[in-house]
Amino acid sequence: MNNTFRKYDLSGKTALVTGGATGIGYYMARGLAAAGARVMISARRENVLKDAASRLGTETGGDALYHVVDLANPKSVRDLVDHAISTLNGVDILIGNAAMIVVEPLESIKDETLAEMFQVNVAANVALVRGFLPHMRTNKWGRIIISSSTASMHGAPSEPVSMYSMVKGALNSFVRAVAVEVGRDGITANSLVLGMHKTELVEEIVGVLDAKNGQGAGEAWLQAQASMTATGHIAESADAEGMVQLLASDAGRNITGANLVLDGGHTIMMRPYQTP
Repeated sequence: MNNTFRKYDLSGKTALVTGGATGIGYYMARGLAAAGARVMISARRENVLKDAASRLGTETGGDALYHVVDLANPKSVRDLVDHAISTLNGVDILIGNAAMIVVEPLESIKDETLAEMFQVNVAANVALVRGFLPHMRTNKWGRIIISSSTASMHGAPSEPVSMYSMVKGALNSFVRAVAVEVGRDGITANSLVLGMHKTELVEEIVGVLDAKNGQGAGEAWLQAQASMTATGHIAESADAEGMVQLLASDAGRNITGANLVLDGGHTIMMRPYQTP
């Protein structure tokens, strides 16, 4: 390994990825494991987690661990922190990727739903950061990476996502302030502002559109979404893998307090919304 690629080496580092069993989170975890980190993934469904951990081990040759967590439950979040610390002897790299999205008009969303959105998207990430910071400060090295969304930058013409936009915007502000607070201890904090990727959720939407409007409706919708990007295509889930390797390694040690947009140029386009 030459000196350039050695900067990306995560051997000896430990990592926790929430929402790491599927979609973008899985590939984030894979990127860390491939770079040498010992990775633990967490999510709500144990059967999916177990399969994902096994697949991670096969694809990277590493030892992938998993732990079930319900981010809507503060006690479950605390248990995750304790388990990760005891099992990994501390977490060097935290990726807060799990999220809850509710598409509902502002005036009809229930208070209980709003409270749950805040707990899952904001409070749980804050608790994880607080739980792992002592280890990072002691070692004078740490990486905090939080998944955000382009919804934090704009609304959606066809879906009411104002509350989702709010919680993701809160995370963007959080990592910027945290970066200042912890920077002198060798810790960086950044958010990945994600646009549409071909995740399991997007595949479900395509299936629903096909069932509702006829075969091909889902593909037409995807093409319409792709036409609103500078690249002309929808990102694959694996496209976030390299960015995470950069931010988590010494190669990205001077990147902190950034809201890094991974959306294929969607937010810089001035194309009117196209319905399928």
